[in-house]
Amino acid sequence: MLVRLVITLSVVLIFLVYFLLNTKNFKPLLSANYYLLAIAAAGYVGGVFANGIFIKFILGPFNKFIAASEAFYLSVISSIGNFFAPAGTGFVVRAVYLKKKHGLSYSEFISTLSGNYVLVFLVSSFVGLASLLALRQHYGVQWLVLFVFFCALFIVSLLISLFRPKLPEFGGRKDSRSKNLIEKVRRVINGWGMIASDRQLMVKLLGLSLVNLSLTVVIYWSIVQSIGLSISLPALLLFSVLGSLSIFVNITPANLGIKEAIYIFSASILGFSVGEMILIALVDRGVQFIVLLALWLLATKLKAAEKLLNEKLG
Repeated sequence: MLVRLVITLSVVLIFLVYFLLNTKNFKPLLSANYYLLAIAAAGYVGGVFANGIFIKFILGPFNKFIAASEAFYLSVISSIGNFFAPAGTGFVVRAVYLKKKHGLSYSEFISTLSGNYVLVFLVSSFVGLASLLALRQHYGVQWLVLFVFFCALFIVSLLISLFRPKLPEFGGRKDSRSKNLIEKVRRVINGWGMIASDRQLMVKLLGLSLVNLSLTVVIYWSIVQSIGLSISLPALLLFSVLGSLSIFVNITPANLGIKEAIYIFSASILGFSVGEMILIALVDRGVQFIVLLALWLLATKLKAAEKLLNEKLG
């Protein structure tokens, strides 16, 4: 926790120093196209909704069925937790909520979370590889590092997605701590096996992962265009993939500094300067902040209205 706090404060301090030394680089913000930013905001709302549907579908193999409205609410509070609170809070909130309200065990939750990771990694790594091949004229250290990373990620994700385990209970003493740990791991692995063995479900989840990535493409295109910059299609796809994958690096709240570091590392391939990458990241943060804040207020009001209605009916 202390390390994360130090990293977060260091990132904020570095940004403030950079801002004070390079205020002229932020002038495009004053003339940003707010219609395009509204499109980006709509893309973020669509992404939260798609994540909610993903949650709804992936709970099916565990016989946990929730309404689309509840799934959307759960996606909202999870996204808010990951953005505003310490790293990983959103996942904890989702796990506790599903445990208390629907009886989903934590091992089953980890199975669903693992399924989310695997499918996002599979889709993103494939698109990332295709984008890099189209951008091979930018070959260099950064290009090679990203190519090796996406290759490894794609192979591992593909193998896991094809893995449909069903492990039996292990023997041993019932009160053994190692036995309890092994049993929990077995449940997580078997939970993934239940998800992966349902081909129709996997198609739906892959489709939702593609929808989410498509929305991310729209978001980043709108943000880049809104401040007067341009980007090629392969670079836009790579940019979107990097943005999607950075969500899963939960070191700081909202991956503050981590996401920007990945962008800056890839700047030469994407065709932007370091200053332009920071500007894009800042606009992205601002749009996401406003959207999640608005959704938070909306979700709070809807939950209060639902509680009031239940009290009247009860």
